[in-house]
Amino acid sequence: MTTVNRSENPTYVILGSGGHTAEMCRLTQALLQQEDAKQAGIYQPIRFILASSDTTSERKLREALPVPVADRSEFVRVPRSRSVGQSWFSSIFTTLWALLWSYYLVLRDKPQLILCNGPGTCVPFCYAAYLCRLLGLLPARSRIVFVESFCRVESLSLSGRLLLPVADLFVVHWPALATRYSHKRNLCYFGRIL
Repeated sequence: MTTVNRSENPTYVILGSGGHTAEMCRLTQALLQQEDAKQAGIYQPIRFILASSDTTSERKLREALPVPVADRSEFVRVPRSRSVGQSWFSSIFTTLWALLWSYYLVLRDKPQLILCNGPGTCVPFCYAAYLCRLLGLLPARSRIVFVESFCRVESLSLSGRLLLPVADLFVVHWPALATRYSHKRNLCYFGRIL
């Protein structure tokens, strides 16, 4: 893996497992395959954030990306906020730990863009970035973009409900969701993008 220049403001792409990773593979490919190569280069370097317990996302993403991009990308493993089946009480502590990690990484890297689509791993990162930006510790031009999962047709996911207030751009795939949340200025419907 190539050493990544930490002086550049990276793009964070936050991976989940299963369907979340498949959707992020498609979004990342679209981000990097723009007609204007200079425009695609704006998003470099990319740091892929994934839960420490995620055993498949890195491999799937490396297979989906062009080799030069995959070789230049960094994969950062972080504590999971909440594991499937974990009690709500114990998740308070794991979420606080994940938030501290997220805050540290956001302060260290000062990402220009956080792109995510719903895994619980993204929630602490988005809140850490939002807080850092409010405190002037993150450039005002940095952005949080949340793309709701394609399978969410009538209601938002828990991550979506938590991040709707802090995302700069919140993208939904279905007109019913766009209509239901039409009063939210940051919510956009572009049709099917995946």
